Amino acid sequence: MTMTMTRTRTSGNAGMKGLAMTRRSFLMVSAGTLSGLGQKLFSAFPTDAVMENTPFQISLAEWSLNRAIREGKLDNMDFPRVARERFKIDCVEFVDQFFADKAKDKSYLAELKKRADNEGVRCGLIMVDTNGPLGVADKAERDKAVEKTLPWIDAAAFLGCRAVRVNAYGVEDANALRGNIAESCARLADYAADRKLDLCIENHGHLSSDPDWLASVMKAVGKPNFGTLPDFGNFPAETDRYDAVEKLMPFAKAVSAKCAEFNDDGSVKDVDFFRMMRIVRDGGYTGYVGIESCPPDADQEFEAVAKTRDLLSRIREAEAKCKPLFNGRDLSGWVAIEGGDWTVENGVLIGRNGCNWTTNPETTGSWLRTEKIYGDFRLELQYAINQGGNSGVFFRSAPEKNPAFTGYEMQIVDFFGQEPSKHGATAIYDLVPPMKNKVRPADEWNTVTITARGPRIQFEINGELVLDSEQTRSMRGHIGLQNHDERAVVRFRNIRLQEL
Repeated sequence: MTMTMTRTRTSGNAGMKGLAMTRRSFLMVSAGTLSGLGQKLFSAFPTDAVMENTPFQISLAEWSLNRAIREGKLDNMDFPRVARERFKIDCVEFVDQFFADKAKDKSYLAELKKRADNEGVRCGLIMVDTNGPLGVADKAERDKAVEKTLPWIDAAAFLGCRAVRVNAYGVEDANALRGNIAESCARLADYAADRKLDLCIENHGHLSSDPDWLASVMKAVGKPNFGTLPDFGNFPAETDRYDAVEKLMPFAKAVSAKCAEFNDDGSVKDVDFFRMMRIVRDGGYTGYVGIESCPPDADQEFEAVAKTRDLLSRIREAEAKCKPLFNGRDLSGWVAIEGGDWTVENGVLIGRNGCNWTTNPETTGSWLRTEKIYGDFRLELQYAINQGGNSGVFFRSAPEKNPAFTGYEMQIVDFFGQEPSKHGATAIYDLVPPMKNKVRPADEWNTVTITARGPRIQFEINGELVLDSEQTRSMRGHIGLQNHDERAVVRFRNIRLQEL
């Protein structure tokens, strides 16, 4: 299982600036603790928290109600009850600031756990901000920060949490900070592992909001219970947050759905939550996604939590309708045609040694087709193609002859940086070029959605609509994956379909 968190009142790509109070600024102003600052892991410890056949669960981060707590309208003991009674949420994520002197207070923790249990609320994690910077230059200071973190790990274990979140603050130099944080977090991760807990770092400003740097910390520590907590909002303005979250998802132990302001239809103004949650799902994450709403006005806190919950519920309902077409284990439900080699490796479907392809509409080459026939549908998948490689996704195709001509082919080809064409990537092969070319370089994963409804065909790739056309050549048929030739190696994963 995995949880999620968040905690800054930042607004999306506005980065760390411009709003009244963030968790970081609150710490700096009120506590001074930061004054000296200049592969798929998921949970290492299985749990029954995640319901079967549900893409994700929803939890509530305490920072969403930070102003109500600071103003004395509720306190930390009230939080589990408010989550359940007010929002019908069954998992909470605590912030240490709101019970900062209670990490070793067993009577307090026992009462908090009792109240959560009585409400049927799971304690998901604790976000630790008051421990001091784990990456400062002075080793004695680092050791002090580690020692101040240990009681919070014990408290999390006592409450039945699954994770503890820490920050990656310290020296300014990227290499030095990586080494210092890795040293501190390796010790903390071992301590947490003995208590069957995950330890994670959130993208929370400074270098931790650089996804490449944070991923390098994960690799430097290299422990199965150590990972990231991707937050949708904590990135500087120049960073593509969608790409950044995608880079952090292979290490995710928790996810934080941060938002600030909403449109009239309930969507978030500066984040496409449907796109972001697709990234989370494609990352293989099925744990708790934590609400961290940060509205501009204090009196909007409760309303913002409810709106975020409702939006995530809508997304979860929509995602549940898109069912796996490939099970990640074998070729059940698929039929191989005309040779070629198909293997399944670590949940990825790989095509190699394709053969017999020509542009002759009357003959076929090697491809893999679904057993079933589909008419109107929404197809989701990810693919990666090698340098110089060629492949395609067929749909509404017949089992005989060339499926690119009996139905349609979304062209897959190594095509990064080239001008769109009807034989280029994401074209309807030989018919319609895309409006723009948004494919990534060879061997990188591309995220695709193909929607066919009546004559209308739409292609999205990496979050952008690139083709919208009406075609009537075929209205029903098989979905297929092309295995083109002996030089091409194509990989597919996360193949899902919703019949419309």
